[in-house]
Amino acid sequence: MKINRLGKFLVLIFCAIGFVSCLDDDDETQDKVETMEVQVSPYTQFTGVLMSNDIIEGMSVKVGSDTDYGFMGLSRIEGFNFERGYGYKLRVLRTRLTNPPADGDLYTYKLIKVLSKEDYAKSRTEIKLYVSSEIGEFRWGDITEDMPSKGMKIRENEADDWNVGPFNRIEGFEYEKGYNYVLSVEKVVLPKMIYSTDSSLSSSESNPSYIYLQDIQYKLLKVITKEKVAN
Repeated sequence: MKINRLGKFLVLIFCAIGFVSCLDDDDETQDKVETMEVQVSPYTQFTGVLMSNDIIEGMSVKVGSDTDYGFMGLSRIEGFNFERGYGYKLRVLRTRLTNPPADGDLYTYKLIKVLSKEDYAKSRTEIKLYVSSEIGEFRWGDITEDMPSKGMKIRENEADDWNVGPFNRIEGFEYEKGYNYVLSVEKVVLPKMIYSTDSSLSSSESNPSYIYLQDIQYKLLKVITKEKVAN
């Protein structure tokens, strides 16, 4: 049986539609990989944890064409080691996952190259830091308004009052409840600065909507003492 010209034309159309549909399906099942630059601020910031009132400390970054600094975990970029007090420009490989884990991130990042690294610290000094065996209450903005986050109690001198911060407040230190610690840490002091939602870093404190960045940061050098406290 012969197929007339109209029939042949319709067959070609249907084939073309099917081919394009297959291409679209392939695109939807493929992770999207692209190269972009990331600007890392020397200032860290705090954020909440999904489905919890816990607070953690992390990097402040601009990714690609972002105009605002956003939060990113300290170890979020594979192959990149963030050193406190330094600002960076990076070239990274960002992958948009087609099927991200239910409790995971949509993107993954892998370092290609450190384009620049600049020290913004006013001072870097080795000090003792005291960590309490007792857990404290940490409040940070709206995240902990109804229920404070649990945090680590620290102070720089034995006569000082305790301050409470996230459990990852000291880089390289793993807190274990029930122990008093004396640590040797590097204290990094940056110029006081706050981050505005208008994408600028400003020294102005007149706008209460600004996000205050961490101008004092700590990095563990060694554990001097670790003392178990009896219950």
